[in-house]
Amino acid sequence: MSYVQGKSKNEILEAMSGTAQPGSTVHEQQKSAILVRCTEDIQIAFQEQSNATRKVNTSLVELNGRIDSLEVAFKESSKSSSKVACALNWLTAALVLVGIAQVVVAYAK
Repeated sequence: MSYVQGKSKNEILEAMSGTAQPGSTVHEQQKSAILVRCTEDIQIAFQEQSNATRKVNTSLVELNGRIDSLEVAFKESSKSSSKVACALNWLTAALVLVGIAQVVVAYAK
């Protein structure tokens, strides 16, 4: 393994072009080492992808929770708005009655 130990894929490929003859033990060792390095890279990439997917899922769960709390806030706001609208309608009706009373009093004088 001295031909591949501690070397990256690129270093092994560079060494392959100048040292080993196809079919030789050294060449086969280098090919195997490249396959192992590639497999390790793929495993690392899958693990990173898996971690990223978990983070996205966690973020989506948090986002759903925030959306739920927003819906609750909107419902409460709607109820409050409805109460304010009702109070304003009563106030408007009272003001209209006061205005009518003033017109009647002014007309009666």
